[in-house]
Amino acid sequence: METEEQIERIEHFLREVVEKEIAKLQNAGLSYMQFVIMGQAVEVLGSFLDNKPMKAKGQSAKRFSLAVKKLFGGRYRLLNDNCFLYDKLRNQMTHTFIPGSDLILLNQSGNSMGYKHLQMINGRLVLISEDFHEDICKASERLLEALKSGVLPPKNIAY
Repeated sequence: METEEQIERIEHFLREVVEKEIAKLQNAGLSYMQFVIMGQAVEVLGSFLDNKPMKAKGQSAKRFSLAVKKLFGGRYRLLNDNCFLYDKLRNQMTHTFIPGSDLILLNQSGNSMGYKHLQMINGRLVLISEDFHEDICKASERLLEALKSGVLPPKNIAY
């Protein structure tokens, strides 16, 4: 498959599946379940950054951390020290639908206390679904820039 076609396929996947499907959950008011998908989305973004096949086994923590480090950076990188975000958000939400007790999951309409996204409150991390979704979209754009500029080689995806 030609590189340009691969990049177009990846771009379509990121925009239509990752970004828009999360937005649909958000628009339906399903912020809690949105966090399950967003935790997975971070890992999926990271899967484009390594040199292993998309379906490589045992790569979840590495890919999640790679995405946080390379595509999100900043406060996310600090908060994923010792795989905190991976464990409390991605892992626990994916396997049990129950976030770690160290998280406060909110959407804007339910944020009556005026918390800020990525703020620590009494040892608990605040995640606000709309802000997290926006950051995932920004990370997707960074990934696409790296692919289009040739900094990162595209992977074949069956989408």
